Formats: sequence, structure tokens, C-alpha cells
Amino acid sequence: MLNDKIQRAFTAGIFALGVTLASQGMAGITDLTADDAAELNAEANATLAKFQAETKGAEAVFADAKGILVCPKIVKGGLRVGAEHGKCVLTSGADEPLYYGSTGLKAGMIAGIEAHSMILVLNTNEALAKFTSGEREWEFGVDASVAVAKIGAGGDIDTTNLKKDIVSFIFGSKGLIGDLTWEGSRFKKLDVK
Repeated sequence: MLNDKIQRAFTAGIFALGVTLASQGMAGITDLTADDAAELNAEANATLAKFQAETKGAEAVFADAKGILVCPKIVKGGLRVGAEHGKCVLTSGADEPLYYGSTGLKAGMIAGIEAHSMILVLNTNEALAKFTSGEREWEFGVDASVAVAKIGAGGDIDTTNLKKDIVSFIFGSKGLIGDLTWEGSRFKKLDVK
């Protein structure tokens, strides 16, 4: 009976954390100030530099890209119902940086919390145009499918999916979560004010 109470308390705590992340993520997707944009640019540049230093073949992948979206930190968590949020910047592929908020709500076999970095490589002009078009939101699995590239223990990139229209690199995970799907992740353009 005590174990049931502990289990219920743990479940309620993780569920509350998921709801909190969802509300923070949705509320946190607002326009940026110039200072916020400068900070996000610095974080994105540091994330790119770290990825290139730790990943063999990253330079070649980036050299052929039509656009690169960098999300320095995406937080994801929940229990059965989960949420994720973060802020991202398109560092190449446009005349000036474009900013996006990333959110996602998920249900199913989700348990835990983690933070990670993500880089989306847009390999075709069509993918870049669709992502940067006048639409305010873009969603994985609805507006485009995204191939997840795997990075080996030695930092080698698995080249299987690198020629897909959009390839994501997820790395630097901290924490533990039992869900690695990105379907339903949504990106919303942010303005700098």
C-alpha cells in the first residue's frame, strides 16, 4: 500500500512537471527583444561550434546545406502526457537570422525529463522555402518529414539519412526520458522587437 502511494505521488509529480513544461513552453514562445536575439545567436554559435568539434563529418554536412536551424536547448518531459519547448535560430539560409519557438505536446509512452540540443539541416531549396515561407508555424510530420541522423560513440555520423530533405541531429542530452519521437514538434516564427 505504501508503494502504491509513492507510485501515485511520483506519477502526479511527473504529470505536473509535464503540464508545467507545456504551459511554460506555450507561454515562453513570444517575440524576442534585441538582447534575447543576441543571446540566442551566441548560444546557437556555441552549439554549432561544439557539434563541429565533436562530430566527424559535420563540416561536409553543413557545407552542402541550404539552411541550418539551431536549437541550443530544448526541454522535454512528462509522464504519459509530455511537452517540449525551446527557442531556435536559422543561422544560414536567409539574409538575416530568423527566430523560431519550438513546442510540442505528446501522449503515449512518455516518462521522464531531459534537455538536449538539436540542429536541423535543410538540404534542399524546397525544404528551406517551405520552412521559411510566410506561414507562421511549421510542424514535423505534417509539413515535412524529418530524418534523424545517428551519431556514433566516436563522433562519426551515420551517413544513411544525410541526403534526405531535412535531417535532424539531436545531441548533448541531459536527463532521461523514454520518448525519442519528434512527430508533432512545432516551430513558430518569432519577431525581434
